[in-house]
This record gives sequence, structure tokens and C-alpha cells, in this order.
Amino acid sequence: MSPNPLVLENVTRRFSPGLPPVIDGLSLTLQEGELLTLLGPSGCGKTTALRLIAGLDTPDSGQIHIAGREVTRPFLPPEKRGVGLVFQDYALFPHLNVLQNVLFGLKHLPRAQRLPRARETLALVGLTVFEGRAPHQLSGGQQQRVALARALAPRPALLLLDEPFSNLDAQLRHATRQDVRDILRRSATAAILVTHDQEEALAFSDRVALMRNGTIEQIGPPAHVYGQPETAFVASFLGRSNLISGTAQGQQ
Repeated sequence: MSPNPLVLENVTRRFSPGLPPVIDGLSLTLQEGELLTLLGPSGCGKTTALRLIAGLDTPDSGQIHIAGREVTRPFLPPEKRGVGLVFQDYALFPHLNVLQNVLFGLKHLPRAQRLPRARETLALVGLTVFEGRAPHQLSGGQQQRVALARALAPRPALLLLDEPFSNLDAQLRHATRQDVRDILRRSATAAILVTHDQEEALAFSDRVALMRNGTIEQIGPPAHVYGQPETAFVASFLGRSNLISGTAQGQQ
């Protein structure tokens, strides 16, 4: 049995000794091939959590395991973690064409394997016919799929998506989100999406982790979290709610 793509154990990160932690004892396990969304308002810690997993920041305490390997102590740099990253702004190289952008992440492979792997991944995202185009000659959704192909080509143990659809208009965002979800399903890649968009989280995920003040307020399948919120914050954040104050008596 393969190890879990990601395990966080009591991870804490604070940026100043006098301030509350941005991430406060966060524990989380991602299953093989699972799509998980970290959802929450600005400042809740979801992007910091992503940076800690990627190796772009270091936790003050706790452990992070990726594909069964601890990456926190000793600290393993981002390029050695087997993690793919897709950002909000795509971060494509404008002077390279589509194929060259995907090839850029394959320098660790023997030369004979690079081109077949790049073309195989472009076929997965449906962009084979555009391999010779420059990024500026593509639509926003196509550019996002190039960024996804570049991240998937090295076959990472885990893919991290940092609000990747926020630069797209509403109609294209919906279509691209579905495309990306289908691609991740076909490649059986475990992924974490960070977003503050409730609809996006509910539509994309196998599980949603709703964050508040650096901790997970509730985690579960989208329908369960939406239909059975455990706190007033969860109920209010996921949709319009009628909240009635009351006092509990006796035992449940």
C-alpha cells in the first residue's frame, strides 16, 4: 500500500513571537488521488499552509510528511519534495513556447525521456496541437492548462493549486475548473486547492477543510459540510443562514 501523499501533524507557524500563530496546531491527512480544498476568508492561514507544504516557508513546530517522507526536519527544499505548484498568475515563461514550458520541469529526467513525457502530458490536458504556440497566443484557460501540464509532467506525489482560477471570467472559470478536475482524476494525482470561493470549493473537492484562525473549523465531504455545519461560522461562510440564539439543557 502506498503511503499517504501528505500528512501534517500539529503544524504551527507564527510570524512574530508577540502575535497569534498564523497556523495553529494544524493536522491533516490527504488520501491517494484525493482532491482537497482549503477554504476560508482572507487571513485564515490557508495560503500559509500551502507554502509550508511546498517548502516555501518553514513551520515553527510539527511535522510534514510527503509520500511517507518527512520534509521538515531536516528541511527539504521545494525542488526535492516531489510537489507540483500551480499559481494564480500561471507563471509561464513568455519567451518559451508551450512545449518548451512543459519541458522546463523535466531536466531531472534522462534526455531521451523528456520529449515523450512532455508530449504525453500535453495530450492529457488536450493541448498537443498548441505545442508550438507562445503563451500570449493562448486563452486564459489554455494558459492555465499549460501551467497544469508543466506541474504534472514530473509526476509529483502532490499538486498544490493556489487560487488558480481567480483570473478567469465566470464562464471560463467554471469550464476550466471542471477540466482541471477531470485531468487530475485521469492522472490519479492528489491535489490541494486553496480558495475563498465557496462554490468553487464545493464543486471541485472530495473533501472541504474550512479554516479559521489557522485551524480547521470543519472538514468533510462538500455535501456534509454544507448540509450539516458544526459551527455558526461554517454555516454563515457557506451560505445564507438563519441563526437563532438558544441555551442547551441536558445531555444529547
